Amino acid sequence: MSSGWRRRNNTAGSSGACAVVIGPEHATTIAARGWTRSDVRRYLWSHTTNTYDDISFGGRYGKIYNRNLPKWYRREPGARIPIVPSPDDIHLFIAGGEAGRFSAFLPGWGHMTSPVLRAIDGSAPAGGERCVDGTCEL
Repeated sequence: MSSGWRRRNNTAGSSGACAVVIGPEHATTIAARGWTRSDVRRYLWSHTTNTYDDISFGGRYGKIYNRNLPKWYRREPGARIPIVPSPDDIHLFIAGGEAGRFSAFLPGWGHMTSPVLRAIDGSAPAGGERCVDGTCEL
């Protein structure tokens, strides 16, 4: 999954949003340590960076990436650039079965589109997640 965060996707070089699908076994491990969805988002955001030099391909595409990335990113060869502008741009889902701890990263289309997230029926499943003030337990 970590290679998906690298520069070879639209999210890495054009900002935007992404999704992470966490398998049930990983979710159980994360929840056992008391982490919330917000904790996971913040961790992923701060630990999934590329260098500016990487995403601008050594300055080859610097002008394009300067336009697409948030203005507060440093445009220097060694500067670390988060994969998305904010932890809130990482959308977490728990899905799958118990089959060997599989999780997945799904890059978006960069700044060209915005995700629309909507509850299907507006209610949590029986025995499902508990949310308080927008922070949900895994």
